[in-house]
Amino acid sequence: MSESQAISGEEEISWFWEGMEADVRATLTAEQRIAIEKAMAKSGKKSGPADIRLHLGDYFIRIVAGKERRNKKRLKQDLKNNPLFAWKNVPILLVFTASWILSMVYIVAVISSVVQRFFFS
Repeated sequence: MSESQAISGEEEISWFWEGMEADVRATLTAEQRIAIEKAMAKSGKKSGPADIRLHLGDYFIRIVAGKERRNKKRLKQDLKNNPLFAWKNVPILLVFTASWILSMVYIVAVISSVVQRFFFS
């Protein structure tokens, strides 16, 4: 544990100090270490996105949802590099589309049954 960790009580970022080269760590004052740990503590308080992972044998499906934090330039580049309608995405898009259609058919059937039972019985 570093001197600043003992002072500030921040043990959860010991991985940071252990990963830093000893000669670099030795050049930091106690005040600098405390300032670094405070900055890391603030950045760690932001909640990450929801992350759902479904494992299906040799395959998996991952759904990540949250606030977009990337800038517009990076978003544009990401859409260019990973388009939604790429061939690699076709199977999963078909599965989602089929699931959505089946869900809608089921909902319409349930609503029709309820309407028929209450209004035409």
